[in-house]
Amino acid sequence: MPAASRGLPASTAALRNSRGTVNYLWQLRPYFRQVAGQLVVGSLAGIVMNTAVVLPAILLGNAVDKALALERGTATPDDVTLAALLLIAGTLLTEGPRVLKRWWLMTANARMRANLRADALRGTLSRPLADLHQTSIGDQMARIVGDVDVLGVGLREFTIETWDTVLFSLSFVVAMLVIDARLTLLALAPVPLAMLIAHASGRWVRARTTQAREANAVLTGNIQALLSGLRVLRFFGRGAAATGVIDSCSRAYAQRNLSATRLRLGLPPLYNTLMMSGILLVIWQGGERVVSGAMSVGVFVGYLGLFIRFVERGFRIPQMVNSIQSGGAAYARLAPMLAPALGTAGEPPHASFKPGHVAGIGAAPDTRTRTGAGAIGVSMRNVTFYYPGAARPALAEFSLDIAPGSFVAVTGAVGSGKSALARALLGVYPLASGTLQWLAADGSRQDREAGMVGYLPQDAHLFSGSVRDNVLMAQDAAHPEAAARAVRIAALDRDLAAFAGGMETAVGELGVRLSGGQRQRLGLARAIAAHAPATPGLLVLDDPFSAVDIETEGRIVTALREGFGARQGANARATLLLCSQRLAAFALADHVVVLDNGAIREQGTHAELMAREGLYARIHRAQAQSARNVPTAAKDAG
Repeated sequence: MPAASRGLPASTAALRNSRGTVNYLWQLRPYFRQVAGQLVVGSLAGIVMNTAVVLPAILLGNAVDKALALERGTATPDDVTLAALLLIAGTLLTEGPRVLKRWWLMTANARMRANLRADALRGTLSRPLADLHQTSIGDQMARIVGDVDVLGVGLREFTIETWDTVLFSLSFVVAMLVIDARLTLLALAPVPLAMLIAHASGRWVRARTTQAREANAVLTGNIQALLSGLRVLRFFGRGAAATGVIDSCSRAYAQRNLSATRLRLGLPPLYNTLMMSGILLVIWQGGERVVSGAMSVGVFVGYLGLFIRFVERGFRIPQMVNSIQSGGAAYARLAPMLAPALGTAGEPPHASFKPGHVAGIGAAPDTRTRTGAGAIGVSMRNVTFYYPGAARPALAEFSLDIAPGSFVAVTGAVGSGKSALARALLGVYPLASGTLQWLAADGSRQDREAGMVGYLPQDAHLFSGSVRDNVLMAQDAAHPEAAARAVRIAALDRDLAAFAGGMETAVGELGVRLSGGQRQRLGLARAIAAHAPATPGLLVLDDPFSAVDIETEGRIVTALREGFGARQGANARATLLLCSQRLAAFALADHVVVLDNGAIREQGTHAELMAREGLYARIHRAQAQSARNVPTAAKDAG
């Protein structure tokens, strides 16, 4: 169970890797290109809005002057009516483009978030497994979900507030300068101070945002871990302890989030106060100009309206800077896991204008038919392999040749290196030293990435879908023959016949609706059908029979040899590597390897090792005697 006292990650590392606000926005330019059409349309609407935004205040002043002129008899009612209609038209000319601008830019922002989240997931799937081994799932979830949202807010502030605040305010400033430049410069004197405070507070904003995001990652990670082990917690009555863990993490997250929120919400009143202080100067100096006759009442009302509208949004400029700084902190955490952004090549026509389009969805699917390349051999020379963070090697100066199309069985005590051999061979983690080559059936060297491999780890992870979904791994369901064949070889066909839904039976979260033996055999079927309709050139099975009885084990091994052995064509054959402590099927293997502390202790055929009367022979006879003593009624629970 996760410990409540587990420390939060240091927040300074992400900050040291961040090169500033401008840099991270520049790095995100591929995402701006993906929605360029919407940004252009929204920006054009913003230009129209900000061009017309000064009209309501100016036209209001004109209407006031016309009304006063009507009282003096120097204007007609038609003049007042026209002034009122112009005021309404000016308001519509401002608010209509504002609605269009917000629609296009808000939907563009939503698309950028979706694209970032998709690329974060793609990046996670392509990261070296050694990195994933050292990164919690909860932390990755927090980055993909929470940090993308925080970054999205920063991008929204940059794209939308550029028009809603920056140019909006600039339009008012230009209009006020035209009316009275001296009064405007006096009224705007506090603005540079507000911007200076916004820039100076950026370091604190980024630090507190990063700390809050890291606390959220710890909380999410613990929730994910505890929910995964919910049944264990309930069986052992540890619900209260689990609640304590979440309570502690929630308190830490609340404290750090409140710290960031206090700073974020405490700065806007300061900005607003500085901006509002200019109103006193406008009323004082503007009033004097009206009294002296240098400014009419209508012009003063219009000017005051312009300044009030400026203050209503102007304080958002430094606040916008702080939001973009928070987005930079989120990007610093998210950037290491982002896959390269998808380009616009291959996208549907005018995709950048489509509000609901996510990059890559319109790309043409890969219709290439997979064809088996035949059995894959392996040559390992002086390989040293460590698990990430381990002090001692799991394999040391290890050498082994596996002929293409052969059946090699590997055994040894717990911790002898069986699983390490499988993971080193598959490149799950990088080798510390030595060489590993994959060989084609003709003995030529083969590119590892080109090889089709089926892998059954000790703990086969099942997804919460149907049996078919887990066998075909989200492939096109147009391969029913491959799925049926894999299920038959894995001796799961009889179980499926008893399921009401057959292949469409839902297995539940992590396969909870299946027995241990059924989960293990479903994982085997998936390893066989992983590259349907092609045959995997290499099948690596790590302890695949721990949850099945000896009779079922014999059926599976026989089916594997028949399905991938010498009777099959060259492209349909596969090399079998079986790592197991149970030796019942080892008599059928072409070659047997016995491991001890990461090195080969014995190897040869089954008959050769039995004749040597060594460790393998003693274990095999002991297991055979034990099997004879077990009642034949003890079958696989699955």
